[in-house]
Amino acid sequence: MSPDWEQRLLPLLAPWNLSTPRLAAELTDLGDRSRVWRVESNNGPYVAKLTFDGPTFVEPGLRIAAVLDRAGIPTGAPIPTVDGKLCRPVDRLRDYPWTLALHTFIPGAPLDLTSDTAPEQAGDLLGRVHHALMTFPDVPQPAGRMLDYYKGEAKRLGRRRGATLRKALTAIADFRTRAPLSEGVLYGDPAPEILQDPDSTALALIDWGSPSWGPLLHDVVSWQLFLTARQPPDAASTVERRFLTAYRARRPISERELDGRDLLLDLHRAIQDAWTPDPPTDAVG
Repeated sequence: MSPDWEQRLLPLLAPWNLSTPRLAAELTDLGDRSRVWRVESNNGPYVAKLTFDGPTFVEPGLRIAAVLDRAGIPTGAPIPTVDGKLCRPVDRLRDYPWTLALHTFIPGAPLDLTSDTAPEQAGDLLGRVHHALMTFPDVPQPAGRMLDYYKGEAKRLGRRRGATLRKALTAIADFRTRAPLSEGVLYGDPAPEILQDPDSTALALIDWGSPSWGPLLHDVVSWQLFLTARQPPDAASTVERRFLTAYRARRPISERELDGRDLLLDLHRAIQDAWTPDPPTDAVG
C-alpha cells in the first residue's frame, strides 16, 4: 500500500463518521481506473473505492447498485455519508476530481468458472439482474449510452482503425430496423466481478463502476465470452447453451431477438481489435 494514500485515505473517510477506522489491505488488482481498500472499523468491515473519474460518472453506478441490493441481489452497495451522499469528490491538481465511495463489504471468493454449476449460476444471476433493473421502479439512468459511446470512439479512431467498429455498429442498427433489441441498464464490464459466499453459496455482483444503457444482449454475449474463455469449441457451445437457458428462465427473450447475438459478438471483437496496437511498420516476420 502506498504510504501516501495510507496517510490520506482515513481523513478522506471522515464524512462517513466511522468508529476507529483502519486500513486492513489494498484489494486493487489493476489500478488503471480505481484503487480499492478494505477498511476495518468498530462498525464493521467496509470497502473504500477511489475512482479516477468525477462524481457525475460514478454516482449513477452507485445508485444502480443500491437499487439491486434492495431487490435482494448483493452488490456491495454504497454506504451513505452522514449527510446522505453516496460519494464525495477528491480534489486533484487537474481540472476534474476523482471520487471516493464507501461500500458494503461482501465476503466470498470469485465464482469458480470450472465448476459444474457455474453456467447456470451465472445465467441465473444475470437474468435476475436484468429483470430487476427492467421492473424495479425508479431505476437510476447510467451516465452514458453504450452504442453512442462506441460511435464516438469509431469517429475518434479514424477511418482505418475505426472501420471494423463502424461496420459492427451499422450492422446492429440495420438489425434493429427488422427485429427488436431489448434495451436497459448494462453491467458493462466484460470481466464480471461475481463473488460466491462460502457459507450460503449465494452470489453477489459487485463493482458497478461502468454501467451504461444499451442492448441487453451485450451483457449476455459478454458473460458467455467470459465463461468460455480458452475453452474448446464443443465445451464452449455447451456452456453457452446452459448459461442462456438459466438466463431465459429469469428473463424470457424471444428467438427473434437472440438472432442478434452474432452482431453483438462482432461488436465485442471490433472493440478488442480497435484497441490492439498495430505492429511497427518495420516489424519482421
